[in-house]
Amino acid sequence: MDLQTIAATGWGYVEHGYIGEWELRAAGGHTSRANCALPLGDSGMPLPETLEAVREWFLQRGLDPRVQTVDGSSLDQAIAALGHTGSDRPALRQSAPLLPALEILRATADPGRKAEITAELPADYFTVYRRGLGIPEFAAILTTGSAEIAFAVVRGDDGEALSVGRVAIDPATRHAGIAALATAEHARRQGLARIVLRDLLAFSAGHSAENTYLEVEEQNAPARTLYESLGYTTAHRYHSRLLSLR
Repeated sequence: MDLQTIAATGWGYVEHGYIGEWELRAAGGHTSRANCALPLGDSGMPLPETLEAVREWFLQRGLDPRVQTVDGSSLDQAIAALGHTGSDRPALRQSAPLLPALEILRATADPGRKAEITAELPADYFTVYRRGLGIPEFAAILTTGSAEIAFAVVRGDDGEALSVGRVAIDPATRHAGIAALATAEHARRQGLARIVLRDLLAFSAGHSAENTYLEVEEQNAPARTLYESLGYTTAHRYHSRLLSLR
């Protein structure tokens, strides 16, 4: 199973449907990944008809129609050739063997601080992650999907959430997807993200995960440097191809 398909199990949505093996996801427009068509196989129709069906599905929900594609893939090029040349900012999907990454984190993250791991979305998660956007649609994105989900929070002495993260473990493929990482602005450059990553990967290892993946914006140099130091390498570059309205 390719990483694009595996990653689809780890990110949630509010509503979804199918056109053949293309999955359509909607979540009120919050995050591109939760509001796009994911081509996970054969749609069962020629591409122009498929894109028309995708367009209608999203427009019925008041959303811009998008198709997530691997940048430069044959499908991406075929969609662009039909006149759909607009796209969102590209991101990188990266992966690494889990145990080597965990060992690096155990050697470099503060051993005296631990993240709180919970199966439920912490009530104060959105005081750190996408601050101020703790709306029902966003909560649904983080708490749905077909994978096993857990959350990590590093707290200050007063109980304030300082750094957070989420993992989605796919037991079938033994992949752990790290996402929704954030550190409060006043708590940055203290190594808290390493603690979150360490404890999420340790939790994942305890639930039989053997590999880990994440998604990072291409221009986010500090995050990419951290992930590369843990052994993450880029599997592919992807974006959401915006379908023209006619």
